[in-house]
Amino acid sequence: MSETSTRWLIVTGCFTSELTGPVLFAATFSVFFATLLNSEPWSRTAIAFAYSLYVVVYGLSGPLVGRWCERFGPKRVMMAGGISIAGGFALLGITRQAWQFCLVYGLLGVTAGMTGIVPLTTLVFRWFVANPGLGIGVASSGTLGGLFLAPLAHVLIEQLGWRGAYPVLGGGAGLLLFGVILATVEDAPLSAVQVNELEGSASGSLQPFAQGTSDQSISDDLSLRQALATQRFWLLAASGFLFLGALAALLAHAVPLAQDRGMAGGTAALALGLIVGLGPIGRVGLGHLADRYQAKAILVVSFLIQAAALFLLLSNQGVRFFWAFVVIFAIGHGGALAVAPVVIGDLFGRTSLASLVGAYWLVATAGSVVGPPLAAAVRQDVGSYYPVLTVFAVSMLCAAGLTGMIREQTSPVGRPLFVSTHRTT
Repeated sequence: MSETSTRWLIVTGCFTSELTGPVLFAATFSVFFATLLNSEPWSRTAIAFAYSLYVVVYGLSGPLVGRWCERFGPKRVMMAGGISIAGGFALLGITRQAWQFCLVYGLLGVTAGMTGIVPLTTLVFRWFVANPGLGIGVASSGTLGGLFLAPLAHVLIEQLGWRGAYPVLGGGAGLLLFGVILATVEDAPLSAVQVNELEGSASGSLQPFAQGTSDQSISDDLSLRQALATQRFWLLAASGFLFLGALAALLAHAVPLAQDRGMAGGTAALALGLIVGLGPIGRVGLGHLADRYQAKAILVVSFLIQAAALFLLLSNQGVRFFWAFVVIFAIGHGGALAVAPVVIGDLFGRTSLASLVGAYWLVATAGSVVGPPLAAAVRQDVGSYYPVLTVFAVSMLCAAGLTGMIREQTSPVGRPLFVSTHRTT
């Protein structure tokens, strides 16, 4: 099989990993949430805490999963994630106390990390040297599953009850992921593996993969420790914090926000589905643009698109403006999620990319812990989402500004240390 064909098999594996991992958790929790409130003597706060704990652990797992990818390879990490999904969902079905449910769901945050953006980015950068933006955009489009996973969970709960639905859903997802990854994914192109083995034999140990870069560019790559000591990393991470804080809040409050505009429950749920489901348009489109132009500039554009969508929503209470917001915001946030890893690779190189993406994700995900409760508190105290939407619009502008402030480091002879290896002319 040609290397080009293998690349797109890699994308298929990554798509499946995103679909059966982070997307499965995000798309089905609210369905089980409603059922648990009616069937178990657990408080709303206790059940909601399970998802908050999951988000925190998901973010904290980033650097650890990055190290695992560099040591064991992303294929093994993702296959282990499939096993963990099946086992974790089976355990959820036998929990008897709220604290047990929270503990298991929180630990599944590590599983989401093993099947999410860190191994996905690692694989794409190894196989898509010339166009990683497009590769990440397509590979991370498993968010399309948000359009059908929630209805599937609802049907399973009706037929089997929530205790039966969890092991069936998790077992099916885990088996699918394990099989697809086993059949489609290789950690790196054969040529890169051979070079790595030769270099490892000479030095006595295998070296991290850094495909598609020259010896000089590899020598310029920064380790995680070195990157954390730079202003560039923290500017990018701060922009990610602001971005994910606003995004998580808008996803969590999309339905009540739509209902405040006078929409029925079903229509409001459709709005949430479209915000998630249309994201791949931005992932693929802006990801492709990041291959042709400066990725940092495309990331700035994605933040400005989201800010524009929020200001549009603030400017008018009409239904048409709301649906325009849904479409524009979906494209913007999808693009930002795909392009941010490309910017990390451009700024710091590829040798420690998995650890770098994990560290970025740790800081950025902290924003998703702050955003939703902030929106809830403002809505409860003021009776309107208008103030917090204004805050989020300004946050997106600040994220664009912080990203725009990032400057490429230059060597003593005045050349950029990190020159993108994937631009086309």
